[in-house]
Amino acid sequence: MMAGHMTPDARAVAICAYEHAIRLGHRYLGGEHFLLALASADQPAGAVLRDHGVTPERVGDEIVRLAGGALFGGLDRDALAAIGIDVGAVRARIEASFAPGALIQAGQASPLRPRLVGLTPRRISGAGRDGAFLPHGPGAGQSLGNALGEAQARHVTQFSTEHLALGLLAVDEGLVPPILSALGVSAPALRAAILDHYRQAG
Repeated sequence: MMAGHMTPDARAVAICAYEHAIRLGHRYLGGEHFLLALASADQPAGAVLRDHGVTPERVGDEIVRLAGGALFGGLDRDALAAIGIDVGAVRARIEASFAPGALIQAGQASPLRPRLVGLTPRRISGAGRDGAFLPHGPGAGQSLGNALGEAQARHVTQFSTEHLALGLLAVDEGLVPPILSALGVSAPALRAAILDHYRQAG
């Protein structure tokens, strides 16, 4: 995952994205997992996203709506539908009985969640701890390539969280564009806000 081209803060976001994908039961690492990690980040780019309504809670809800998550994340919706199981209806009944987001909370509390302590950035896109492997899905490779381009345009050799956010906002594949659309947020407006923040910070 271009580990040598990442600053420590960007590596931390990448590891967080990997953890979100695992927690949601997804079999790939996508742009949406990076968006969720960035929305949770302590760095200024994360604060800008949250100030514009791109919060971890809202992004997480959209990921679950569009791709499934938690207890249903690894299941094939079409296969379940073929045997008469409507995952959306099951989710709605569980959340009506317990609470909105109950399945996500169950996924977070699952004892099956891999321990990622000590995971090195180089192992994120390959075999993780205990042989876990998550190939890049739509938006992941594009956002990382864009981030590297953002860094190179500023004559630095490693990309930071800022560059990763800017790179992700330029992605035109995967779930990032529909998630931002559902949240009523424009990628160009977010990009301008992030650039403006860093200009003001000097």
